Amino acid sequence: MTATSDARIGAALQELREQVGLTQARLAEAMAARGHAWHQQTVVKTEKGLRPLRLTEACDLATLFHVEVTVLAGLGEVSRPDHLALRGHLDRAEEAERAVAGARAESQAARASLRLAARGVSGLPTDLAARLAAVLEEPTSEPAAGARGDE
Repeated sequence: MTATSDARIGAALQELREQVGLTQARLAEAMAARGHAWHQQTVVKTEKGLRPLRLTEACDLATLFHVEVTVLAGLGEVSRPDHLALRGHLDRAEEAERAVAGARAESQAARASLRLAARGVSGLPTDLAARLAAVLEEPTSEPAAGARGDE
């Protein structure tokens, strides 16, 4: 790759990242989650054309941004930036939903082990008994629509 090619790819990467509203740190996290040793500095160097992009990275970035590799290479245009931005928002919302589901499962498992541990314990201090009771109460189902911000 020539410096010009690397610079073109970096500029395209920066444009795509900004259009979907990702910070450099979040992009680095997304790439690290896909198995690449990326940090915010990796994004900085790649966007400035100081670091060449590997093919596997380009493929994962194209998938992440929902574009063809040629667009990432700066050889094509994204015709609808608003669609691209919407995809980015959808990706983040889906990621958050997965995180919430994981946290719910972790919470249920922790409560189950807490129930087992609490069975054989008696004579708890008042503050500990109150905390235990509060944690073991069944959680409310879903927050009201207004509380979630989807009014």
